[in-house]
Amino acid sequence: MATSRPEIDPGIFTSPKYAADPYPTLKLLRDHYPVYEIPQMGIWMISRYEDVVNAFKDTENFSASPNGLSIGAVFGPTLMEYDGQEHTKLRNIVAPEFVGLKLKALLPVVTRNTMALIEKFTATQAQRIAASAAESGEIDIVDDFATRLPLNVILDVLDLPQEAHEMFHQWYPAMMNGINGGPELRARGVAANAEYHAYLDPLIDARATNPGDDLLSRLAVAEVDGQRMTKEEIKSFASLILVAGAETTDKAIANLWYQLLANPEQWQAVQQDPELLERAFTEMMRIHPPAAGQMRRAIRDVPMYDQVIPAGALVSLSIYGGNRDDRVFRDPDRFDLLREDLYFGKELRSGYHQDGKASHLGFGLGKHFCVGYQLARAETVIGTRKLMEVIKNPRFKPGTHPTPIAIRVEPWSLPLQFDLQ
Repeated sequence: MATSRPEIDPGIFTSPKYAADPYPTLKLLRDHYPVYEIPQMGIWMISRYEDVVNAFKDTENFSASPNGLSIGAVFGPTLMEYDGQEHTKLRNIVAPEFVGLKLKALLPVVTRNTMALIEKFTATQAQRIAASAAESGEIDIVDDFATRLPLNVILDVLDLPQEAHEMFHQWYPAMMNGINGGPELRARGVAANAEYHAYLDPLIDARATNPGDDLLSRLAVAEVDGQRMTKEEIKSFASLILVAGAETTDKAIANLWYQLLANPEQWQAVQQDPELLERAFTEMMRIHPPAAGQMRRAIRDVPMYDQVIPAGALVSLSIYGGNRDDRVFRDPDRFDLLREDLYFGKELRSGYHQDGKASHLGFGLGKHFCVGYQLARAETVIGTRKLMEVIKNPRFKPGTHPTPIAIRVEPWSLPLQFDLQ
């Protein structure tokens, strides 16, 4: 006897409840509606791990062009929205700057910026504690640390003055909110991006003539098959790396701290062996990564599960859904840096799924695999390790209701208290 499927209210996808905790709904989708049309949003959602993996890799049926509707609308054209030869040309120019041996030169930058932030944070907290006569220290992991570290690193990578940090700290959230926000937020994002591009214009001209060893110079003079990036492409990529690089890393740092402190036994494990932070990062990227999913457009009719995703339809590849698929990961809602069914090695563009282990999907897969993945991992792990050396016995600030950052635009915080001695 056939069992009836539970009903899903399509309105859930635009509700605060879903924004705060989408996982119960995603489980219903995986179990009963692995391909689901959300009529009022004009989007089809794919939520099972294997299906998400296959769609990421299937460039014959799914195009990355929808990124131009959100990211491109604020930044201008970027490699995230290109397919085929255009994407390959741009990726061949920029990807080497973020992977392999190139990263070794950036590690001191990560460490230096981390320690500078910690020193500033320590002084700031001492002043606040003295002023309030508090018995313990406080830090907002988001505002005081996570959002500032990656911005400082990016300023160094582009060889821009650290004095410009506050200006960039204003541009970055405006641009980020403009990607997924309404018309007013979109307009602010476009305006912030225009200011950023105006700031970069003379710098790109100067470095094309007299290049240094920074990324901006390398982008200005790099060639693939005799072609260089245009000035507009360089500026758009600089926007992408400012927001995508910083946004990925700041959420990764904050969500890692949330998961560790929400699971005290895991916190104790990394305290005893800081090398486990690498595994903790990987497990965080599985259980609650910075990006909920990626958008694609169906190039042609795509049959799946007795349904047909029509040509031209927008398709959401749910990273959140795939990463918590119990067909792949046991007890998927539990944060466990020692789990045996997750691949803990270096992230692979092609993914990993064999010997009973599968990779997380937090950086995407295939052609549009995140080019900054190693930098994000290094910043998060090094930054967390250095901060752990300074703050003792951290815990969520009483009276707060900490959660990992989810699908939201409004400001987010993660205030902690810690012992001074």
